[in-house]
Amino acid sequence: MTIHGIGGVAVPLQPEGTPMSSKDQNTWRDPDEIARRVRDGSLTRRNLLTLFGVSAASVALASTMGTAAAATRRHDYVIVGAGSAGCTLAARLLADSGASVLLIEAGGTNDLPVVRDFTKSAMAAAPNSGLVWPYESMPQRELLNVRQSFVCGKLEGGSSSVNGMVWVLGNPADYDRWAAQGATGWDYASVRPSLEALSGPIKPSDELTRRNLLSQATVNAAVDLGYTFNPDYNGATQFGVSYTQLNVVDRIRQDAFTSFLVPYLTDPRLTIMTGAEVARLTFDRRNAIDGVVINAGGRQFTVRAEREVILSTGTVNTPRLLQLSGIGAARDLERLGIPVVADLSGVGANLHDHLISVALRRLRTPEPATHITSMDVSVFTGRGRVPGTPRYQGQIYYLAEGGYPPFFGNSQAVGVMNLRPTSRGYVKLRSADPAVPPIIQPNFLRTKEDLETQLDGYRLAIELINAKGLRDWMIDDDAIPGPEVNTRKELIQAVRTYSQADFHAVGTCRMGTDRHAVVDPQLRVHGVSGLRLASAAIMPSITSGNTNAPSMMIGDRCGRLVLGNA
Repeated sequence: MTIHGIGGVAVPLQPEGTPMSSKDQNTWRDPDEIARRVRDGSLTRRNLLTLFGVSAASVALASTMGTAAAATRRHDYVIVGAGSAGCTLAARLLADSGASVLLIEAGGTNDLPVVRDFTKSAMAAAPNSGLVWPYESMPQRELLNVRQSFVCGKLEGGSSSVNGMVWVLGNPADYDRWAAQGATGWDYASVRPSLEALSGPIKPSDELTRRNLLSQATVNAAVDLGYTFNPDYNGATQFGVSYTQLNVVDRIRQDAFTSFLVPYLTDPRLTIMTGAEVARLTFDRRNAIDGVVINAGGRQFTVRAEREVILSTGTVNTPRLLQLSGIGAARDLERLGIPVVADLSGVGANLHDHLISVALRRLRTPEPATHITSMDVSVFTGRGRVPGTPRYQGQIYYLAEGGYPPFFGNSQAVGVMNLRPTSRGYVKLRSADPAVPPIIQPNFLRTKEDLETQLDGYRLAIELINAKGLRDWMIDDDAIPGPEVNTRKELIQAVRTYSQADFHAVGTCRMGTDRHAVVDPQLRVHGVSGLRLASAAIMPSITSGNTNAPSMMIGDRCGRLVLGNA
């Protein structure tokens, strides 16, 4: 375990960097300059040690000696999970109050070349990278019994440090629907301040995607098919074909930790504990939270909050931790010998995710080295189940040499998602042992509606990959699906073969006021006190697009709710 801090300063405990210039030596005087330079990659967090004139060895020693003190020291708020929501939550609490915050992360630093360099995203997200929770689903009956990847980030920044960095705010109608489903105060007008607050630290851009000639050809081909060009799907309308906006600047990943917590790295109110896995929460006889039990460095100890504990541990780990702590369906907990604190059947239920069905064709020649991104073009189209929302999102991307099974490399791919799936699954414990991965059952394509919608979307993908404007780029006969796919039966088989989870899992601790909801609209867990949740797990229903930006919004809004500023 590492306690990051020079009297609270969150810095990675790594060897000192090269000597600082006079400009670097003065950088610490201006927090805004620190933030800017760390975000653009010109200053690494490890070099902050030198800025403060403190050796890495002395900081490491202080952290080791201070472990017991950190465990017993009382913090106003304890946040579990330094991911997309946890970082924005911590930043909001620090910005709008004088409170102290302990941020606990199971993984380590994200101040690593494989993370900071966006072009290495595939390496960072690999199940064996050591930077992710390498979760897999149960075999999916409707997808040829193939297990689906549910990896999520296990490091500072969480999944925002390993994902594809696609920036989609969601459709305003998504949030109005949340409010209609019982999440009072989460309509678009109410969440908009938190969405807009992201635009300070976050600078999404299509600069990397619109400069590629293949991307330009794809946009033009889509326009020829009748799609309207939309310069900003996060703007006045979501519909049309656009160059994808990425949370990347000059190839440097703008993850949640770097974007939101850098200004507070020198703030003594912030303490960051890494390499610390939370085993469970503890409660007193009144069901008030009593502590957070942590396994780290071969030891187990408990930390406590003066005010509240907030779990920001994502869609899989949040229900897992609640269930380990006695919060969940009583029948499931009793079966594992876990004492029941609160009988909440909704914990782990309502799991849903976008399923992406992929069509692709091999390119005649490999793309040049200047083509450094993959998710180049986005399409939002069709009439969604929620009025005003699109039915589909198309993600058009370049697969470099090698590809990934079952998709060959040196190809252009079109993946289409049903944005509003009706199939629901669950996350449940296999064991009361925190080290045992949970059961993840998303139940993809288990409803007739989902299958029919996915088939229609796949037809759109096939139409676009075979568009006239792309023919000169492609090899005629090397394609997925192949020319033998003509009948409905063959198309269904192709969808089952070439569809995958798209890492947008949400909903396992749904927000609402009905008896199956896990948290109320203030994000307080029903049946206990002093505990809130803030992550994609609380979404009543999935948003129209990639879920990283909405997850950051949830963290920011949670901070406002905690402080009574929402």
